[in-house]
Amino acid sequence: MEPERVDEASIAAALQELVWSGRATNDTFAPVRAAEAAASGTRPRPVPKRRASSRRSRYRGAAAGGLRAEAAERVSVAGIGPAGAALSGRWSLLAPSPENDTVRAVALVESILDRYGVLARDVALLSGVSGGLGTLMPVLRSMEDAGDLLRGMFVKGLGPAQFAARETVDLLRTYAAEDDAREPRFGDEGCVVLAADDPASLFGAGLPWPPLSGGDAPSAARPSRRPGSLVVVRDGMPVLYAAAGLRSVLAFTADEAALEEAARALVAHAARAVRRDGAEGSRKKVVVESFNGRPVLDTPFADVLQRAGLVRLPDGMRLYVDPFARGAQ
Repeated sequence: MEPERVDEASIAAALQELVWSGRATNDTFAPVRAAEAAASGTRPRPVPKRRASSRRSRYRGAAAGGLRAEAAERVSVAGIGPAGAALSGRWSLLAPSPENDTVRAVALVESILDRYGVLARDVALLSGVSGGLGTLMPVLRSMEDAGDLLRGMFVKGLGPAQFAARETVDLLRTYAAEDDAREPRFGDEGCVVLAADDPASLFGAGLPWPPLSGGDAPSAARPSRRPGSLVVVRDGMPVLYAAAGLRSVLAFTADEAALEEAARALVAHAARAVRRDGAEGSRKKVVVESFNGRPVLDTPFADVLQRAGLVRLPDGMRLYVDPFARGAQ
């Protein structure tokens, strides 16, 4: 009794239908390559030698015309290439999920948040989300409206669209508070460092800048409310003004005690900013080059900056900070 012959072409076509309906999958890309070769009209990958030999033995003695017809049928089985390639690998059924797309998207968001804490564009790509963060935005907005998630810039460098649970945000704030507690705080001594263009600083806007200490300062050395510049306020009055990057420092008083206190506060503020920037901040060169319009090394203020933690260099007083050290200047 001859064994029943299996119609490989029918099986390959049935598998293709199951794949396109999302009910079957394979652990190799051989069927995909075969389908691509059939669609592009290129010659499909040859069948392994051992299979070719078995088919030759099977068709031994057949007429030449019949052999060519059957081979042509196998070259394109339902547009997916050779049946041998379509049937290669291990096929398995996919169990359909009873939940709808929204429930699955919520479960995906929760699993990513459990793993990383914060969901952003790069995190979504890292997690292999198909379509990236954009595909999850409708669900994220709904969860934000329901109060389950908060949106903001929680981690620097992850972009403006970041989502996290309330518990995660509270935990991040706790870490930030602990880091600030390790830093020396000179505000308790009466000095506060503000951005010159901060609305809380009225100098240069509602209030005029006080005159600089030492009437011989060049006319070009004038404070302004430029982005990146800082002002150190002590007991409601400005003591020091620093341009962006601390390249130029101006003093509004000659009181040595006030200058010492304001210089320590300014250096501590700059050191914290470098640590917040991490490795990127460590590559920035923070050097005080001038004081009241003159080279800082030619003024007594260089000694004040050195006592505050800066290092004397040929071109000025430089701030060196380990971006990963806590509580050190």
